[in-house]
Formats: sequence, C-alpha cells, structure tokens
Amino acid sequence: MANGAGESITPFFTIWTAPRETIRDIVDYYPTRYVIALAAISPAIGALAGQWSMALGNNAHLSVLWPMWVAVSAAIQAALGVLFLYIGGAVFRWSGSLLGGVATSVEVRAAIAWSQVPTIAAEIVLLIAVLLGVPMPHAAPGTLPQIDPAFYKVMLVEGVLGIWGFVVSLKCMGEVHRFSAWRALAAILIPPLIVLVAIGFIVFVVSRLTGHH
Repeated sequence: MANGAGESITPFFTIWTAPRETIRDIVDYYPTRYVIALAAISPAIGALAGQWSMALGNNAHLSVLWPMWVAVSAAIQAALGVLFLYIGGAVFRWSGSLLGGVATSVEVRAAIAWSQVPTIAAEIVLLIAVLLGVPMPHAAPGTLPQIDPAFYKVMLVEGVLGIWGFVVSLKCMGEVHRFSAWRALAAILIPPLIVLVAIGFIVFVVSRLTGHH
C-alpha cells in the first residue's frame, strides 16, 4: 500500500482485505482522516432505514413533520456515533494498555472508525432493501417477530458483513496496539467484563443489605 494512502479513497477498499496494513498506513500518515465521518455515517444510515421502514408500513398516518423527524433522528444517531467513538477510543486505549498495547487514543479512534466500513456497507444494504420494499421484522406485544421471506436474504448479507466487520475491527485494534487480533479480542472484552462484575457485586451487596438471599 502506498504511503499516505489515508488521503485517498484507497483505504476504503484495502481495509476489507488488508486491514492491518491499511490502518498502519492511516495512523502513520493521517490518523484523523475521515474518522468523525465514518463514526457518524453508520448510525445515521441505520436511523434512516428504521424511519423509512416504519413509514412504508404506516404511510397513511405520517405526520407532515415526518421529514423533519427523520433528519433529527439521523442527526442524533450520528452525534451518538461520534460520542461513542471518543468513549471507545479512551476505554480501548486503556484496556489495550493493560495487555501491553501502545496505541494512543487518536490511533484507537482511527481503528474503531475505519473498521466501521463493512458495517456502513451493511447499513447501506439494509437501507436499499427497505427502499425496495423489503419489510423489516416487526413484533406485536407478546408475539415473536414476523419475518418476511425476502428479509432472510438481507439477513444473510448483513450477517456476513457483520462477521467480517468484527474481524476487521480486531485486526485494526491489534495493529494500532501492536499485538495480535486475539489479544485485541481480550482488550475489547475487558471493559464489559468489568462492568458485569461491578453490577454483580452491587447486586450482591444490595441483596445482603436488604436481607434477600
């Protein structure tokens, strides 16, 4: 991969097949390139797909303010995506450092954002499917979701892209921390495990104090 490729569209293609080399080139030459946009795009497209799905299933009762609500919903989700990017950058820099990782928060944010490319592709596929009239699953209270047969094909594509996106994220995280993808998996699992242990401890203490065994 050519030096400075982070300034071109090349990384959008090479991140799929050479994630380690791609993210190394990005963090070495332009670690902030497209990072905010990539973090915002995926949740924004997901919000659009959800809103369009609800609109197609209930178009007779749409408010005249619906277009505005769609824009607001997409903007909120995009903002949350950026917020989670910064939170994740700090958390996974810390958890990676526990395992010998050397990445900075800027590098971790780059790894998180660029590994979203397969997820963005999955969201685009979902949005296209919705626009083509493929109904998304909907569940009434007390019932299982009703899935249209055509949606199974969408689910298959989403599943493949989701799995590959997770692999890419492990490789990117491992590269910026300069350790293996397996150690990157451990670094990603450390924060939720700590949260679970903390919740379990709080529940145990509360149950002991209130006399419930």
